[in-house]
Amino acid sequence: MSDEQSIIIKRLNKCPHAAHGGAWKIAFADFMTATAAFFLMLWVLGGTNDEEMKAMAEFFRDPTVIEASPSTLVESKEAGQTADAMIDMGGFKDAPKGKEGDEDGSGKAQETAQMEAMKLELEKKISENPTLAELKDQLKIDITPNGLQVQILDDRKRPMFGTGVDLPKDYAAKLLQEVGSVLATTSNKISIAGHTDASGYHSSSDYTNWELSADRANAARRLLIQGGVNSDRIAQAVGMADTVLFDKDNPYNPRNRRISIIVLNKEAEQKLRSLSEAPQLEDLNKQTLLQAN
Repeated sequence: MSDEQSIIIKRLNKCPHAAHGGAWKIAFADFMTATAAFFLMLWVLGGTNDEEMKAMAEFFRDPTVIEASPSTLVESKEAGQTADAMIDMGGFKDAPKGKEGDEDGSGKAQETAQMEAMKLELEKKISENPTLAELKDQLKIDITPNGLQVQILDDRKRPMFGTGVDLPKDYAAKLLQEVGSVLATTSNKISIAGHTDASGYHSSSDYTNWELSADRANAARRLLIQGGVNSDRIAQAVGMADTVLFDKDNPYNPRNRRISIIVLNKEAEQKLRSLSEAPQLEDLNKQTLLQAN
């Protein structure tokens, strides 16, 4: 037997590295899409004026309430129209027609100036009255896309109404009358809405937050009329219960209990009028059945 050792040569087949996966391409495409959207947003905001910026801020603060432009889109194909339906408001019949001056924006500018003047007058009256000045932190006055908004909010130590009733405290009644004396100067329609927090009655109770908020809205309506507002100027007084919270993060915050008063601008009035003229649901169902037959 030979003493020589056998030499074994192993040949390894080297394969080129497999191509990388395409997952990075998807991530890169998402990044480019987000970047393009970001720069598009900057471009749009760059061409937005102060009034439009305020309107957008109000929408994102509370897109469901007329105070802050709470609206929901109502579509009516049968009527051939689309209108912004304000949750805090209902339709009414005699909405003022737009004037020729409105076409170039002069009428709207004049209307906004009048509402700004009412806002300043309200703030002046509150500051001049020591009793009412103590409530200034519970009074929120803003010019919104729908008109002049006045909100009277509850405070844990100083509620506007007694617990579970629609009887206003003396200082709340005085405040609402003072608000009425200022709003008496306007010919615009006025919408009143009552709101509650999420604290409800016993489940078996027939009297709920819906009845309570509606009763408080009507109590506010009577006090505004006592302050000088013409009853014909009241578009509606409605109860919203706890469906539109002021503080969404805390449904039990006392500030959710509030009275919302809106002096409607002409545009908001006309939108409401279009809603009141839309076909009723029953009529739409009948039309659908006739078309089906």
